[in-house]
Amino acid sequence: MRAPLTITGVLSMLLSIISVPPGQAQSAPSLTGTVQQYLFSPHGEVDGLLLSDGSVVRFPPHLGLALATTMKTGDAITATGFIGPRTSQGRAMNALSITNSNTGQTLIHEPPITPPLPPHLRGLTGTALTVRGTVARFVVNPHGDIDRLILSGGEEITFAPHQGALIVLALARIEGPITIAGFGARTAFGTVVNGETMTSEDRIIWTRE
Repeated sequence: MRAPLTITGVLSMLLSIISVPPGQAQSAPSLTGTVQQYLFSPHGEVDGLLLSDGSVVRFPPHLGLALATTMKTGDAITATGFIGPRTSQGRAMNALSITNSNTGQTLIHEPPITPPLPPHLRGLTGTALTVRGTVARFVVNPHGDIDRLILSGGEEITFAPHQGALIVLALARIEGPITIAGFGARTAFGTVVNGETMTSEDRIIWTRE
């Protein structure tokens, strides 16, 4: 009878079959920290965790509900996977496993049993949303690019990575709150807006290209 795979065995197997982007070491380093809030895809699916030190842990959206119900805000976690470069805004990981240090529960990055339906067929079309607040934090992806920001109220704003530097530059000249309009979702786990425009004092400071 074949012995059951351990977590280490599963990680080794995944590392052997996952294609590693050029420049990333073929190893599985770890991140530890405390969950500050959930992160979302532009369609409102939980697809990661923002830790209190600014580190980001990314996980597949099809496992988002399991992630949100297993890892709660305030929980200490350890994530193992492929980690990106360190930046002034923190660093991000594509996680292969995430363990809740409080409960001992572990989630493993596994492909879906069947291919997920496109978002519009699952009712994830997004609704028009407008949010307002001050910028609390920029968020990086595993390549080190800024592709999101968090407002003071916890709302997450997503945008294309190639526009991150432009948005940081535009916001560097702004004092006080900004207003973001776009399409997104308000869920039980948080709010996400796929930004279309940003304004400050009724003046447009950025529009999606």
